[in-house]
Formats: sequence, structure tokens, C-alpha cells
Amino acid sequence: MNLLVASHLYPSSLSRTAGSFVHNQARFLAALAGVRVVSPTPWFPPLPGFGRWSAYPTLPRREVLDGVELERPSYLTIPRRMFFSRVWRFYLGALVRSQEGRPPPDLIHAHCAYPDGLAAVEYGRLLGRPVVITVHGHDLKDLPRDPRWRPLVARALQQAQAVVAVSQELGGLARELGARGLRVIPNGVDCELFRPGSRRPGEGGWRLLYVGRFDAAKGLGVLLEALALLRQRRGDISLKLVGGSSATGTEAPFREQVARLGLGDCVEFAAEVPWAEVPRQMGEADVLVLPSFSEGLPLVLVEALACGLPLVATRCGGPEELVRPGLGQLVGVREVEGLARGIEAVLDHYADYDRQAIRRRAEEEYDYRRIAARLLAVYEEVLRAPR
Repeated sequence: MNLLVASHLYPSSLSRTAGSFVHNQARFLAALAGVRVVSPTPWFPPLPGFGRWSAYPTLPRREVLDGVELERPSYLTIPRRMFFSRVWRFYLGALVRSQEGRPPPDLIHAHCAYPDGLAAVEYGRLLGRPVVITVHGHDLKDLPRDPRWRPLVARALQQAQAVVAVSQELGGLARELGARGLRVIPNGVDCELFRPGSRRPGEGGWRLLYVGRFDAAKGLGVLLEALALLRQRRGDISLKLVGGSSATGTEAPFREQVARLGLGDCVEFAAEVPWAEVPRQMGEADVLVLPSFSEGLPLVLVEALACGLPLVATRCGGPEELVRPGLGQLVGVREVEGLARGIEAVLDHYADYDRQAIRRRAEEEYDYRRIAARLLAVYEEVLRAPR
């Protein structure tokens, strides 16, 4: 089977972790089928002052990552989602150009319903090939709120031969939009890479860890307020925030908040690290905290499970399906006191969390080898089905 994976989310020198879940799924699928990835990249003139947009032209157009062939054709898209309803057409053009001179794939797997999914189903129609779309969260929880984009998302889901949702919540949203051939298959984790570290829990004080974008919607402001409450009650807690960038200014508002709250001695800011270095960060922590306002099925929670870390996360969608008894605590969104109590509950009863049992849950339910086998079964079923 020859598989074409289409995703605008993919790791690059501009972001080492963006789309890592797509790349890792592709590399494990490559052990079962022929895989080629096309990651259309925004075309933008090399003008100073536009941050990552100015850097897009510097990315290599073709490369091989971990044995997976990757191509990055350019397509027209404009910052701040201007003319966003037309972007799928330019994305489609990029797919067509990337395929020139190549035999058509047996199946196309697109990540995100729009623009990737809609472009893929139109491309599949041109080639006479089936399409599978995976929805990850933002494409179903945010885009359909806009009446300009909701029909485009629905059209993609209704025309794909199968839709994979990474959580039950997203599956319900996809069903409301008319998705066909719906399956729920979660994000995965490389359990060979993500393993428990050697740190003794609580040694030298309790270490909390956050890994992700430095974004208000990720609840970082709430987390810092909760830490300030905790520090009033106990002085043995520190927090490391991994994923910021002083160059883009994403750290600035949170650094100001840390100074205002007097937390400078217990909060460490760290830049985004390559995906392969995340296990080391987790191996040096005691608890993974994710205080987001909205999530699909957060990959960082799955990775933390593989490292045997108890979790504290908000009830914001996907975490409710993952954080079960014995794995951590769920708290309300935007609730400072609730988040503080959830963290304290884990620390006060840390001995009740069996870190090897937490690790086994990840191996049994989320290991990429199992996820790849489940996806391959979906592909085979779609290819056998009459069209």
C-alpha cells in the first residue's frame, strides 16, 4: 500500500514540535506501508518583521526525516486568516504539483478537516482515490463557529471515505457535521523513547512541568496564579515551563506575571526543545500540569503517561477521556483555586500513584505501534469498500 499523508502541521526548523504527532504517526506507519508526506508551506515574501512568515521560504522543499520522504510545496495563505475560505484551493494546487511525475497513491490521509481535509477530498476525486481525514481539535472546536468556514469543514468530513477522531468528544462533533465512516483512534506515543526517568519523587522539592505553547488559552496565567496560592501554603514546589520563545515575545506577559506574583525563585522558563528531548524534561519532573481552556486529546498528556508521571489537567474536552482514577486529577477550566487544590491533592497522596501502572496504561492504549496497526486496518477497510 502506498500512502500519501497531507498535513500543514509538521516539524521543521521553525518549530521542532509542531505536528510531531503527524510525523511520528507517519514514521510508524512507514514500517507497515509506503509513506510519503506532503506538508504545504505558506508562500510569503522574505520581508523583515514578519517573524516565522518571513522564514518559510528558507525551509528545504524536499528532505527525508527518520526515513520518511517529505515535500514542502508552497501555497498561498495570508496571516490572520484573510481569505481563509479560499485557502483550500491553493492547498489543492500544492498537492497536485507535488504529485507531478509520480504514480498516484492508493490512499490519502489528511490531518485536520480544513484546509487539509477539503483539499485532500478534492484531490482524491481527481485521482479516483479514497481519503481518510483525522480531526485533532481546533478544526472542529473552533473553525465551525464561523459561518464562513463551517460548511467547508462539513463538506470535507462528508466527502471523506473515513474520519478518524482522536477523542470521543471530537467524534461527537464530527458526527454532528455529517462525518462518514467515523472511528475514534487516539494520538500515540513512542514508548521506547518516552520512559520513566531516574528521579526520586519529591527529592529536593516537588517539580511541576508544563510543556506546550506559551499562550493564554493554554491556561498559563491560571497556572501561575495557582502556584502563587500554593506557595503561600508550602515552599517545596517549583514549576518549569517548556515551549516559549523570547524571540517571538510569547514569554513576556508570563514573565511579567511571575514578577508581579513574586515567583521568580520558583518558576523557570525554557525554550521549545526538540521532540526527542521532551522525555528528559519529563524525567526530571514529578507532575505534568496542563491547564488548557480547550483541547482535543493532548499529546503531551499521553507522553507524560509513558514517562509514568501523574497528571493534573482541566476538564476541557479530551483530558476527561484520558485522566482516569490512578492517573491524576481533573480540575475546572480557569479555576485558580481548583487547580491549586488538584496539584496539592496529587502531591499529598503521591504514594498512591503507581508510576509503573501509569506507564503500562500508555503502553496498552497509546503506543504508536498499536495506533499504526489500527490505522492500517482502517485503510484496508476503506480500500476494500465499494465506491
